[in-house]
Amino acid sequence: MNIRCAQCGKEFKIVDPKKPSDARDTLAFKCSACGHKETLSKEPGQSWAAYFVGRALSQGAAQEEAHGEKKAPAPPQKAPLSVKKAEIAADTARKDLSPLPSQERELLPEETPRRRSVFSGLTGKVALFMLLASLVPLAIYAVVVHFATIERMEAETDHTGRQIVAGLAAQVDEWVDKNLRILQAAADLEAMRTMTPPGQEPLLRAIQANYPWKYLVFTVDEGGRNIARSDGKPLTDYSDRQYYQDVVREKKPYSWQTLIGRTTGKPALILAVPIKQGERVVGALCSAMHVDAISDQIAKWRKGKSGLAFLVDQTGKVVAHQDAALTRSEKNLSGHPLIARFKTEGPGMIRFQENGAEKVGFVQTTRWNWKVAIQQDEDEVFALIREAMIFAAVLFAATIALVLIVAVLSSRAIVRPIRQLTEAAERISTGDLEVRIAVGSKNEIGELAAAIGRMQESIRIAIDRMKRTRGKTLGLISPQASVAEAVEPL
Repeated sequence: MNIRCAQCGKEFKIVDPKKPSDARDTLAFKCSACGHKETLSKEPGQSWAAYFVGRALSQGAAQEEAHGEKKAPAPPQKAPLSVKKAEIAADTARKDLSPLPSQERELLPEETPRRRSVFSGLTGKVALFMLLASLVPLAIYAVVVHFATIERMEAETDHTGRQIVAGLAAQVDEWVDKNLRILQAAADLEAMRTMTPPGQEPLLRAIQANYPWKYLVFTVDEGGRNIARSDGKPLTDYSDRQYYQDVVREKKPYSWQTLIGRTTGKPALILAVPIKQGERVVGALCSAMHVDAISDQIAKWRKGKSGLAFLVDQTGKVVAHQDAALTRSEKNLSGHPLIARFKTEGPGMIRFQENGAEKVGFVQTTRWNWKVAIQQDEDEVFALIREAMIFAAVLFAATIALVLIVAVLSSRAIVRPIRQLTEAAERISTGDLEVRIAVGSKNEIGELAAAIGRMQESIRIAIDRMKRTRGKTLGLISPQASVAEAVEPL
């Protein structure tokens, strides 16, 4: 089969197209003279043998049309003996000797596709391997550290929260104990036991003068009637007060009550202890204090932007809160999420929601069954964890970028000489034996380049030997026949 190169116009002959598979619909050829590539395409299902036969018929018809009417075949003439010998020798040379790369157009194998997916090439595989080798251990370490940090932060938050709320509760207990001891010591004095205004009033005024947060110190008898007062105001009936009933009627050693004071109209804390004559309870010594005195340390406690503390009594009424309106109105916080969860979960860190925000809180019960509570937004409590996660994400991204840069640079150092060797091998396969292999590495790639160079030299020597053998063979046929005349295809 003869094919004319569309680039340089030289005609070539296909010699044994390596029995191409009929499953392939295209065959690639490369001109060994000018390097021009051409692709033959057949119909799906058609064999290449049928394709070449059809191509030959169409080209023959075209040639006949170009030369006009078909000439009648000349009668066969008997050729001289010398000519027959030359033809036999030339035909034998063509059969025995492979066609020279510079004289024929050979069928090329399918070339390696140049367009590859990202990770099908060596660069992508090196990058993927380095990413897996570096990021998988880093990711495992980051996950372990993340959960360990969360656990440690929660443990530290729980420990710190318990300490803070316990300290506030201890301050409340200490403050109440101090005021209670003062009343108990005064109730044991003989002048107080007389239950007469002249004997009690000097003591009551002295107590108020020494403890200014007490705005009123007074006594009541067995019936709840006011006997003496430190402020000199008219006497009042206190028989309806719970603290009077607890101490005088129930015979309790002490009692307290938070309420709106009749004297000031403000939230107040009332402490009461019994006054005894022998074993008989003859009345009660009481002191009234503004809750500000006890709420200052609670209401003024802050942590961060959202941290606050509050104090409720045994009934759930607010004793101290940063919102003064709740204190003045004696707001009942028994249904507060933190207090409600404390009743079921007990002490420790409590997570709850308030006004749609996630909160973390702690509650501690005092000796008087009051409850001190602190709370803070969860995001603020665990801000360090969020910062650590952001830092880990930035570090992870930076590691990926660094690994990719190193992978690309490393793979290029490997891929560049391999591409050079591939190009050289392709040129050698098309007959270009003068290609220069310029890979001088002293590693495995350098050994491969040296092997390809030796193969190139061996092919060159073999072709030279074939040319010499062919020249000798043709020289025996006719002195006037040249090598080109003997083997040049039509």
